[in-house]
Amino acid sequence: MEDQVIDLSIGALDTPADPRIDRGVIDFIQTKSGVVHAFAPVKGFPFLRESIAARVSRLHGIEYDPENEILVTPGGVKGSISVVLHALLDPGDEVVVPVPNWPHYSDMVLLHEAVPKTVLVTAEDGLTAPALDRAISDRTSIVVLGDCINPTGKIYSTEELSLLAQVIARHNLRREADGASPIYVLFDCPYEAHVLGERAKTFAAIEASLPDGSLSPMRPWTLTVTGPGKTYGMHGDRIGYLCGPTDIVEAAARAQVNLTSFASTYGQVATHIALQPEMDEVATARARTARANLQAMLRELESVPSLRVRPPQGGYFLFVDLSNYAHAYQQHGYVTADQFLLEEAKVATIGGNHFAEEKDLQHFVRINCGRTSSILSQAGIRIRHALSRLEP
Repeated sequence: MEDQVIDLSIGALDTPADPRIDRGVIDFIQTKSGVVHAFAPVKGFPFLRESIAARVSRLHGIEYDPENEILVTPGGVKGSISVVLHALLDPGDEVVVPVPNWPHYSDMVLLHEAVPKTVLVTAEDGLTAPALDRAISDRTSIVVLGDCINPTGKIYSTEELSLLAQVIARHNLRREADGASPIYVLFDCPYEAHVLGERAKTFAAIEASLPDGSLSPMRPWTLTVTGPGKTYGMHGDRIGYLCGPTDIVEAAARAQVNLTSFASTYGQVATHIALQPEMDEVATARARTARANLQAMLRELESVPSLRVRPPQGGYFLFVDLSNYAHAYQQHGYVTADQFLLEEAKVATIGGNHFAEEKDLQHFVRINCGRTSSILSQAGIRIRHALSRLEP
């Protein structure tokens, strides 16, 4: 068993989905099989869009019209991001992406013949208003933001989001006067349930304070995307949803009908069940369990001399810096930290460069702490033993 690799790479939780979701889907199939096997509305079943609107209202205190401002997508949150990019990007447009971050943004932008403009940020500060202002050009179409950033766990406070909103508002008011298209914010929140404690305002609810004392709401320029995968353990259902202004939701729906039609009926039914109010406690319990496992792994790694690891603000990933050991493991023929841990500790992680290409993060690894406590304990012991054989 010691030669068997412990997989801490894929960002899923070991905790299974609540059985009430399974039973609800079975009951739906038995009583409404004609619906399950028929074509579904492109935007998603009306009952699901109403459940999404209610869940968003409970979590973020913002109201969306289920008929016009919500779109259910196949392919998980990635499907939502894809139709947003289809709706907004022209070739040559620029998309500001703070990194390290979810690695697919840049590739998806390139697939639309647009240009990802990456900005290296810290886990402590994230994207700052001055850095955002420097990154914006006349070609900027979208800025990628979110909460509980993968892999750092960065959670933007309301104050930080408000400063970023001021930058967006200033540029958009100038563009409006010039007759140019506005900058939109893609607010990506697949880990929103893993924000414990006080929750900041979601970006669509921010109103930027302008120099003349007026307020500029971010809602007309914000597309919020998320899904049930990370919240309820429904990764395989591949359901995502988008909340935003009517004109962009309509454009995204037109893109979707020509690309993938609609989300699977089974997945929509399962998501509808998961989003009911009585399941909010399930989402919170899953997040607390994952956080407790992360804290145990954090204590294990903090005991290792010269290993730099900081507690993330949210989520269930640790983004660990092994730079102090780099020279030592490179002497043994390993180029990156994830290679060393895979071969010497038999622990699979994801290397830092995966989250920020060309940004020199090869000595960082992302560790998924969504596994069980026993698996994480064993992995922590292996990592400590492997590093103990090096001279940092």
